[in-house]
Amino acid sequence: MHPRALALSNAAVVLLALLLPRVTLAEPSPWRPIVLSELPPGHMAELRISAGVPIVVRFESELDPAGTRLREKGPSPFESLDVSGRLLLLHPSASAWLWPRMHLQVRRMDGTGLTLVLVPSPPALADVQVDVFLHPFSPGALRVALEKVSAEHEALKLQYASSQDELARYRDDEFNVDVAIAVLLLDDEASSHLVKDKALEVKNADVRALAWFVRLAGRSAYVFFVMNRHRTESWTLGQGAILNDRTRESLPVIVRARPSVIPPGGSGRVVLVTRTPPSASKARYEVQLQGPGDPRWQLCYYGAQL
Repeated sequence: MHPRALALSNAAVVLLALLLPRVTLAEPSPWRPIVLSELPPGHMAELRISAGVPIVVRFESELDPAGTRLREKGPSPFESLDVSGRLLLLHPSASAWLWPRMHLQVRRMDGTGLTLVLVPSPPALADVQVDVFLHPFSPGALRVALEKVSAEHEALKLQYASSQDELARYRDDEFNVDVAIAVLLLDDEASSHLVKDKALEVKNADVRALAWFVRLAGRSAYVFFVMNRHRTESWTLGQGAILNDRTRESLPVIVRARPSVIPPGGSGRVVLVTRTPPSASKARYEVQLQGPGDPRWQLCYYGAQL
């Protein structure tokens, strides 16, 4: 080989060796069906193999170990190739990615057979478990299809139950005065006529808010105008709470926010509404706006009155 070509070849091998460990960290595909009758004319079923990624291939009838082998002569790309009943177990070697496409002859115990094409693939696309069916109406294919439909049905049932719960909540909210006041205070125009007091400021490193207190129809509410000062992360309200400073008792509270997610540099409004307690003039409260997880997102206003 010409020295320059040899140098380029060696460089390519070194580059592949450097890239391979990163690729092998990817997650292989867990399961894939092959329906032989649906393959285009003249096409053979393919198995996507990758170095060190074992494959289980399951058939609908028992296999003949003596008739299941590679067509190509010479060294095998597998550390092991085993047949057990209806299962074909393949364990590609660490160097399998260097091999070209190969052909695996599979013979069933009834004498029929088929050929699988072994295609070297990156780990992210490699097969882990494959089911081989003769046609879509064979018992195995119908069983898999039924399992899929059953799983989809269960998912739809859960989605329906969630939708019913959400609908029931909306129906309850329709006649809930606390919710109506919260929604009213979220509106800029409406709240401008109700919010009269001087704003109080609460802030931390990433979030700043102006807070107003409103008492209306036997309810006490805090209106927060929240400004997200973080450069890259959005702010989402996780929970709002009003706690008695002395007893740490949490009052029943309705919390509404608009928008629900405040992007970096953006702003929004959060409203907390509770029924005004009989001892409101004597007690002090802590009003909390808790962001997603990290304490640095939390805003607290101490010594609040209701």
